Amino acid sequence: MSSTLESLNEALEELNETGRISASLVATDEGFVIASVVREEVDENVAAAMSSFVHNAAQRAREELKLGRIRDITIRCDEGILVCKGATLSDGRQVVLAALVAPNTRFFMRAVNNAVRKIQGLLRTLYA
Repeated sequence: MSSTLESLNEALEELNETGRISASLVATDEGFVIASVVREEVDENVAAAMSSFVHNAAQRAREELKLGRIRDITIRCDEGILVCKGATLSDGRQVVLAALVAPNTRFFMRAVNNAVRKIQGLLRTLYA
């Protein structure tokens, strides 16, 4: 299990480097941190809880409005961008990848999508 957690952290570190991302984490759908690579001023527990809340609210809106599958949730602010992207594990449970992106950053979604694929593969082996 520790090697999987190390691999998750490596995937998050790679995401941060390639996407101009200052903090990233993987959280359960309930808001608990699974893995994170965040700068000091970011409280990973708050970030995980808020990201899961945003993801769950978007899931509810998607269902009620019959919008189909959520590709990602992006909140653009003056001081940065929050990206939340869900991944489904083999047992049907959801996890959320959250990334804090520097303002005016372009082309970060490729790095986020690559990280989600890696993380989903790693977690599938852990929860198979």
